Amino acid sequence: MRVKNLGICVEGKWLIRNLNFTVRQGEFLAVRGSSGSGKTTLLRVLSGSITPDEGTIEKENLNSNECAMIFQDLQLADGATAITNALSGCLGRNSFLSSFLGFTAQEKKQAIKLLNLLGLSDKLNQWTSTLSRGERQRLAIVRSLFSRPRILLADEPTSSLDEKWAKVSLELIKKDVEGRNGSVICSLHDSHQARDFSNRELFIDSNSPENWSIQDVESKKS
Repeated sequence: MRVKNLGICVEGKWLIRNLNFTVRQGEFLAVRGSSGSGKTTLLRVLSGSITPDEGTIEKENLNSNECAMIFQDLQLADGATAITNALSGCLGRNSFLSSFLGFTAQEKKQAIKLLNLLGLSDKLNQWTSTLSRGERQRLAIVRSLFSRPRILLADEPTSSLDEKWAKVSLELIKKDVEGRNGSVICSLHDSHQARDFSNRELFIDSNSPENWSIQDVESKKS
């Protein structure tokens, strides 16, 4: 993904201007900034759900179903079971007919494996509406990973998780997406998580839309 001279304006206020960066294959880019700085809006712009006011976003050789997003509001189907929500992640890569006929045994096996990795193996047939916030957040992660994205955009994906599950979840996200030579762009509030899992950090300044910066964090891990 290549971002050129990106500008985002909301209700007459510029959040970001003249933003330029390229996300390389196999990279984890953490997006940092104070509350209200525009992290969520930026991710939605990168996903294509919001049109930028300035600049361009290039996604070379990338199909629309190869970009997934983990939203802060999760956007799960509360009236469906956990396993059904997880399996819905593969709808974008399957034909309408195959989806209509039902999920395959192999797809169910793969979804259960991911759910098990995030501690949800005993919640497969539980209604999503009855899950805790942390369980729902882990389920949203599973659903997005099951779409096998080449680019995963994640908006505070561990905000409701304790330290243990936050670490497990970020490890899974990083391993799963980068294992396909894909890229992760993830807003994170926790500086330690950003340091431990990202290759670079994009900092957004809520007071100055052009005062953004990108920092290599590999040196901090050595």
